[in-house]
Amino acid sequence: MKSVKSTFYGHVRRTAYELWRGPDYVLTPDEDNPVGGLCILRLALRKGTSMKPLIESRAVYTSLTDDTQHGAILRAVYWDSQTVKRDSPPETTPIRIPAKFVQVPVERVRQWISAFDNLPTSLRVSRQQDDSLPICSLRIEIDPVDSVFEKVWRVIQNEDIELNHTWQDIWQEMNLALQTCPSITEMEEDFPCVKSQPDDVYDLQAYKPSLDLP
Repeated sequence: MKSVKSTFYGHVRRTAYELWRGPDYVLTPDEDNPVGGLCILRLALRKGTSMKPLIESRAVYTSLTDDTQHGAILRAVYWDSQTVKRDSPPETTPIRIPAKFVQVPVERVRQWISAFDNLPTSLRVSRQQDDSLPICSLRIEIDPVDSVFEKVWRVIQNEDIELNHTWQDIWQEMNLALQTCPSITEMEEDFPCVKSQPDDVYDLQAYKPSLDLP
């Protein structure tokens, strides 16, 4: 069986996609006052194409069943594939993924999740799939056994869908939280799919909210 040679750009893109999907959990290292937990809410958006993407995700890590937990971590990452010079040697071009972590109140997270209560959703099956259409995703996992919801869909411009409107509202509220809530610069992540340590590739100074629904 012939092996497929991995390019530097392919390696960076795979790493960016894994960071975009996010770790299983994020915690602050303070044992006396821990903040974070499992991923209970994740919104993500991809524009461009699968091979040349612009991707951004915003995910919340906490526990809604732990009464002692008053803070949650909002984690955001963004990557533009056009920033990678494909002919650059890896040893001279370190991978840098813009990211930001902030602490948000658990009560605000509850409000974000409740916004999606009772929204009508449907499974759209299409024979023709345009790879250039934006891809939007939503995942809510209150409990991994009995309370999980996930939906991934292509966004068509001017299509009036209630889920799109609600998703956009929460995306914008997260946008505001990323600009106004206290930043977190030290965190621990469970990230088995990323071979390098995530904090080796994060650029915590470069993140600026960028993508939006059409």
